[in-house]
Amino acid sequence: MSIWADMSTIVMATVTGDINFKVVKAYRSDAAWLVFGPLTLVGAIVFYYRERLAEGLEARLGYSATRFTHPIIAAMLALGLAAAFLDPVSETLTALLGDNLRLLVVFVPVLLILLERSPERTIVVYCYIVMAVIIFVGVIQRFGFSIQAPWSTTIPPLLFMIMAWYGCTFNIRLRTHLSFSEFRTSLGRTGQLFWLTLDNILWLLFCIILVTTTARVTVNTYDNFAIVLGTDDIMRWWFLLTMPLCFILLATRAIENIVEDLGKYKSGGPMIEQAVIGGDT
Repeated sequence: MSIWADMSTIVMATVTGDINFKVVKAYRSDAAWLVFGPLTLVGAIVFYYRERLAEGLEARLGYSATRFTHPIIAAMLALGLAAAFLDPVSETLTALLGDNLRLLVVFVPVLLILLERSPERTIVVYCYIVMAVIIFVGVIQRFGFSIQAPWSTTIPPLLFMIMAWYGCTFNIRLRTHLSFSEFRTSLGRTGQLFWLTLDNILWLLFCIILVTTTARVTVNTYDNFAIVLGTDDIMRWWFLLTMPLCFILLATRAIENIVEDLGKYKSGGPMIEQAVIGGDT
């Protein structure tokens, strides 16, 4: 197949969800770079303007959107954890909601975090909480009642993967991840701008590589119908799909940093400021 045919196969199959071995082969070809390279940059720009809209929303509200998103997200996740560990809760919710429980537990929080200025922080915090709750309850079940949910040792590592990479994305925006600020503060303003810009260009290239390769892994996992060990119907690609999205968001942070650095350079403000891990952007 030609590279253009492979590109068409990748786009059409991804949009329609019609994934087969032919599509997986197209993902492994060089055509994937021509699809996911531009997609990474376009997605980063879309996320950039989403960020501006979120900032505008918070400016109109006069307070952070997390004031109303976090209680709802916490309630949805608590509902999901209760249903996962307690059969009576699961049966009741299934009777009331049918197959819509996962829709509420997953997609409602996803939609809500799109209203926030820094969705990575929310993702990291709640991944950590859910992971800690699963491990804690699993330990109590195992040593207190001699039972254990088989998925309690397989889902936490996947949540840790998500937490780690989204945490990296957030700290890139804060300039606390591989910043080398001690060395760069000794340079002139032009030198500082050069190295800061080079950092962010390298991050963009890194994102293109990671979006392409993680998309390949995700579609291969989808084609193989791989489930999370210890479960019957939780697909592994649901977790892996968060990785291409994470690196598109990371590319957004790199673009934001470039825009911010150019603004500081033109205004004469300090190019490199003290940053704190977990601080505010």
